[in-house]
Order: sequence, then structure tokens, then C-alpha cells
Amino acid sequence: MLSDKIERLKEELRIEEQKMRNCKHVFGKHFFNPKNVREAYGFKMIGHGSDVWTEPEGYHDVQKPQWTRKCTLCGYEEHTDKEKPIIVGNEPDFK
Repeated sequence: MLSDKIERLKEELRIEEQKMRNCKHVFGKHFFNPKNVREAYGFKMIGHGSDVWTEPEGYHDVQKPQWTRKCTLCGYEEHTDKEKPIIVGNEPDFK
């Protein structure tokens, strides 16, 4: 019974993935969607003599800029953190 449900879900997933691959994506308006990442700060020297390396003192959360756009036909999402200049300001560069 559980294996039947798993097989049915796998088949649904395969069908949805095939739809996304065959879609002629039509993207809606992009939106700003920052992501949180853990970033190291401060470094300390570890070891003695010629066997020395550095390790971070600690980590903190940092928000990195990111934009997202979604296909209106199949729901596929693209993300980018690149920008290209426009006449006023910047806009995301999905390449």
C-alpha cells in the first residue's frame, strides 16, 4: 500500500518535470527575494612552526541580494544575484 503511493508520487513528479522541460517559459515580473547565508568573520592562526593554518573566529548571518522570476505556465523558478545596469538603477541579469 505504501509502495503504491510512492510509485504514484514518483510518476506525478516525472510528469511535472517533463512539463517543465518541454515548457516555452513565459516569465512574470521578477521580484526581490534576498537569501540568508552564513558567513565567516575574523580568522585565528592555528598550529605551530611551519604547520600553521587559519580558522574563522565565528559565523554570522548575512542577507545577500537575490531576484526570482517564475514561469506563469509551469511554475519553474529562476534565481539570480547578478545585475546589469539600466538607464536608472539596476535590474536583475538572468544569464
